[in-house]
Amino acid sequence: MQIVVKFGSDQYTRNYPNGTTIGQVLNDVDLKAVTGWGDNVRGTISGVEQPINAVPPEGATVNVETRANDKAKVVITVTIQS
Repeated sequence: MQIVVKFGSDQYTRNYPNGTTIGQVLNDVDLKAVTGWGDNVRGTISGVEQPINAVPPEGATVNVETRANDKAKVVITVTIQS
């Protein structure tokens, strides 16, 4: 099956065996090496995030996006003096 993978402005057309999942595409070591994406990514099709076990349809375009870092939080401490 042929899948188009987009990451930023880069686009790659890849052939995968039938039944390849979104997770397998996201963990493709060749794509990871070329694009530099890490493990903190998600795959979307038509703007909808796909589960990693979903099988994209033939000819689909999978957009790979870096997830927001949910550990980055701002803490504000207010000390009231009397």
